[in-house]
Amino acid sequence: MFLSMSFRLRVEVEALNMVEAMGAYSRHRTVSLLKPRSDGKGYRLVIAPAVSGQAIAYGYMKSLVELAQKRNLPVCDQCKSYEDKGGFIKHGTDKSGDLEELVKNCVVEDVTGFMVAQAKIRRTSPIQFSYMVPDIDASDVAIDPQFHVRGAKPGENPQPFQVESGTAVYMLGVSLDIDKIGVVPGGDGKPKVVVNNRIERVKAAIQAIANLLEGLSFGAKKARYLPIYDVIGAVTAVSHPVQFMVSPARVTKNDNYIARTIARASNYTKLFKDVNEVIKIFYMDKEGVISESNVKAEGVEVEKVGDVAELTSKVVEFVVKMLGGGRA
Repeated sequence: MFLSMSFRLRVEVEALNMVEAMGAYSRHRTVSLLKPRSDGKGYRLVIAPAVSGQAIAYGYMKSLVELAQKRNLPVCDQCKSYEDKGGFIKHGTDKSGDLEELVKNCVVEDVTGFMVAQAKIRRTSPIQFSYMVPDIDASDVAIDPQFHVRGAKPGENPQPFQVESGTAVYMLGVSLDIDKIGVVPGGDGKPKVVVNNRIERVKAAIQAIANLLEGLSFGAKKARYLPIYDVIGAVTAVSHPVQFMVSPARVTKNDNYIARTIARASNYTKLFKDVNEVIKIFYMDKEGVISESNVKAEGVEVEKVGDVAELTSKVVEFVVKMLGGGRA
């Protein structure tokens, strides 16, 4: 089973991902994006503000630690003390280790992966995050240097400095390979379930995504740069047994991500009808980019939700039902 999600976020005056400090100037992380030319002849490059997938993944891991501890799910001492250690080390400096034991004893390492180089064991993260980048087809973007002055000590001059802030309608992609949670490769090459509370781990992994977004648990420099922030749209697909990715949360003059995802999903289920492919789609639309009369498609069930919390609840309910509702 595979979960794919794409979000649209309206974010104003954010400094969530500073990348360096040169003298008195802190730069915003930027990326080069392709924007269709107005004459329809190719593309042009646009330099736009961004937040890295690593910054978002770090916020997700923080959310997962908190949720896991409240649910009495296992979290290793290294992940519990990530603040003291300056990050998630995940046994990376150990000289020995056992893949099955590491997965069993820590839901964070289970869901977000790790590598123990000297022990020659690694786990590819079941959860994946894109960069958070602007939808330059549907809105303008801005990177503004903001002037500040540090308070001077007695006998010193004030110290001016600048911080870049970004404003845009951002897109964020998230995917989760549910089949890999609590599972390691067995000796016979087949997947081996190594935990007895797999359903609870799956629920925590999905709910941590909601906390990441609704709680704004990602990004730095929020003490005085807490952004004006709102999730304005989303599309999510749960697929089984063949994984399906939703379309990026992009809106153009003649198309939008929700309609495009539904149409693609319908064709996808037809392509894999011989393996009984199932795709359930949930969408949230505060911008009014699609009418409810246009969300029906052959072979795909589509449901509208009002916000991220409801979206997450519906996804968890559907996934648990698909997994059998019992301990797995």
